[in-house]
Order: sequence, then C-alpha cells, then structure tokens
Amino acid sequence: MEKKEKIFCITAILIICACMLMERAGYRNKEIRETESHGASNGLSGTDNKKTAFLTFDDGPSCLTANYLDILKEEGVKATFFLIGQQIDSDMAEIVKREIDEGHEIGIHTYCHEANEIYATQDSCYKDVMKIKDQLERQFNYDAKLVRFPWGSANGYMSPFRTNIIDMIHKNGLEYEDWNVSAEDSVGTPTVDSILNNIRKDYKKYDEPVILMHDSGCNKKTLEALRSIIKELKEAGYNFSTLSERKNPCHFLE
Repeated sequence: MEKKEKIFCITAILIICACMLMERAGYRNKEIRETESHGASNGLSGTDNKKTAFLTFDDGPSCLTANYLDILKEEGVKATFFLIGQQIDSDMAEIVKREIDEGHEIGIHTYCHEANEIYATQDSCYKDVMKIKDQLERQFNYDAKLVRFPWGSANGYMSPFRTNIIDMIHKNGLEYEDWNVSAEDSVGTPTVDSILNNIRKDYKKYDEPVILMHDSGCNKKTLEALRSIIKELKEAGYNFSTLSERKNPCHFLE
C-alpha cells in the first residue's frame, strides 16, 4: 500500500474512533441528566420526587382525639386513624364524624383489642375485622379500606393462620398496613423527648415513612410531641397524606 493511502486509512480510522467516543460521551451525559431528573434507582428522592410522611394513630377515638385534630387542622396535615370499635359509642361518634369530615382516613384496628379474643381462631380474627367494618358503614356510611392488626401483622398470635386471614380480608377489598417508624409511645413511660427521638432515628431512612403513634387517653406525651414532629418533618422536606395514597402498602414481611 502506498504511503499516502496508509496515511489516509489511519486518518479515517482515527476520525471514526473520535466520533464514536464523542457519541458515547453524549449518551453518558444524557444518562446522567435523566438520572438526576427522575431520581436514583435506589429509591432516594431526586429533584422531581417528593417525600411523603404518613402519620398514623392507633387505639382511638379517645378523650384526646379532638386535640389531635385541632393540631392537624392548624398544621394543614391529613392523617390516618385506626379505630377500636368498642370506643365508637354515642359519646365518640361526633369525633369520628369530625375525623371523616376533615379529610382524615379511618382504618380498622380492632373491635375489642383483646388478644385472646381476636386471635383465638382464624374465624374470630376475621369476625373482629368485619364487625368494625360493618359498624363504620352502618354508623357513618364510611367504607374503610385499611386494616391494622393489633400488634402488627407479624405478631405471634396470628402466625398459625396469617396467610389465610390476609387472603380473606383481600377478598373483601381490604388491605393491611404495618409501619416502618414507631414512636414507641405505648411502651413503658414515654416522654416527649423519647417519642421525638424514636421517630427521629428512623424516618430519614424512608421517602415514605409510615409513623406509628397512639390515640388513647394515656398518650398525652404523644399529643405534646405532635406539633414538633410535624414541624420537623416539614423542615426535612416531607409532605403529608393519608395511608391509602402511599405507593405501596407497608408490610413487615415483604
């Protein structure tokens, strides 16, 4: 091959290689821009993804519920209340109606909250869930969609029939919800600081923290801590919503 032809071939090859490198670099830059725009694949929020916290309260209604609702209304926050059927009597009916009217979600917690009664058998567990579901429909014309099993879906009481009872509630259009952040406000003698610290140590791990708190008459420290919890979550960039709006149900064992 003539010297000029060799030079021409080498030059052509170099030009082709340079073009390929430039094209690959452009594609890589596009990949980076798209990743930054839509959020990383590990589930952490990107610039277009919003973080949402889900405040949930078990064991109500109670003498404190109106105070919880006052704070939530003042802060512009919606929450989810998992109720005990035996406590929805004539004295508390107006409080439950207020929860619904103010845009909060009502979930099924239990009718009696007695472990030996609820979890005696698969049938007793199912009847407990359906009893309060029917009660909410009858008293408030409210179609509850969520269940939170007392002590969570991984508790030892229901382990012999866990899969069956979950299948049964699913067939009735219900979903169960656990939590991934706990205030530990129904254990021992909680303080405002202990409640805040228990929530604080875990919520930042999640774009969609499901925060367990309690609304029984003895949870005055939770009530005292609530506004601080909301303000801190807001400052950390979280919005708030009811639990049915979460992308996926919060389950312990999945």
